[in-house]
Amino acid sequence: MATTKQTCGLICEYNPFHFGHAYQIEKLKERFDTVVCILGGNVSQRGEAAVSDRYLRARAALENGADLVVELPAPWCCASAGEFAAGGVFLAQALGVDSLAFSAESDPALLYAAAGERKEGEAAIRALMKEEKNLSYPAAAERVLGKTLAGKPNDILGIEYLSHAGDLPAYILKRESSFLSSTTIRGSENPLEKLPPASREVFGEDPTFPRNTAAVGKYLLALLRNDPPKAAYGVTEELYARMTEQAWKHTDFPTFVQACTNKMYTAARVRRAAWALAFGFPEDLRDKRPPYTLLLAANEKGRAFLRTTAKTRTLPVLSRPAEAMDYEEGRLNARINGVLQIFYGGKDDVKNTPYLIGETT
Repeated sequence: MATTKQTCGLICEYNPFHFGHAYQIEKLKERFDTVVCILGGNVSQRGEAAVSDRYLRARAALENGADLVVELPAPWCCASAGEFAAGGVFLAQALGVDSLAFSAESDPALLYAAAGERKEGEAAIRALMKEEKNLSYPAAAERVLGKTLAGKPNDILGIEYLSHAGDLPAYILKRESSFLSSTTIRGSENPLEKLPPASREVFGEDPTFPRNTAAVGKYLLALLRNDPPKAAYGVTEELYARMTEQAWKHTDFPTFVQACTNKMYTAARVRRAAWALAFGFPEDLRDKRPPYTLLLAANEKGRAFLRTTAKTRTLPVLSRPAEAMDYEEGRLNARINGVLQIFYGGKDDVKNTPYLIGETT
């Protein structure tokens, strides 16, 4: 008797796509027939310009074994772990995948337990944050629960994924520590040399790879000197005052970020806040979900999945960025990508089309 083909959703950034990512997809293909990647857009979760355009990162994923790549757009791709996970899991559920897949450092049982504790304490955590305006989510969670939920990035994201997954089953892989991380690769002298051959070929076409946030950071600093509206995602009164003051003291973005960082505000949060203020990320992002996703790349299996789920998925899969201009979020992404084009070049974003391989008829 034939077995039912299974599809997994994988929330990712591929910043850049490295050997660890290739290993992850290889392992997933042993279990699932189709791997659907939900790829963060052109600004990363750490608040940095992605190392390359999302279409090139999607192409690298497809050339390394993925079947379908769609976008997690801004502002969710440039948000805290909670909002990043909420947006990605929502898209996975809306697309109709059978399972949510991710890698983590810790044992799955520990992640499930931590996710349960986090959900039970969520109301108290939020109440404490409302009472103490400058308290970060991790600090509030530690106060309410009496312990730190997790200390490693993949575990933190994993707990958030499980907290939002609901009835969507999770398939958790053990993260292989032997592979170089994206952070290490980005900071190396020759990052291309540390990538799989297919990734080297794709990213080698981008003369600005790996893109450095310092360039577009000049633009973010200029806007901060112009006193942007302070009602933006993740920006407290105290952080706003700190950032607008330091913006007048520095002309170098990394130095500015360092000056704004303290025990309360991590460098990633400061960078995310700069994007939020510059482009007007909605203050109530925690209560919002992506209204669409954008098709970035697909092979025959990926397109077959889209055809199969066409009548059951609960949000549109757009083929071109121009189609997203009917949405507030689409216009936001167009503004971000238009600014990035000034600093890093590349194709006019609204003219981009998905990367397709195999028969397209």
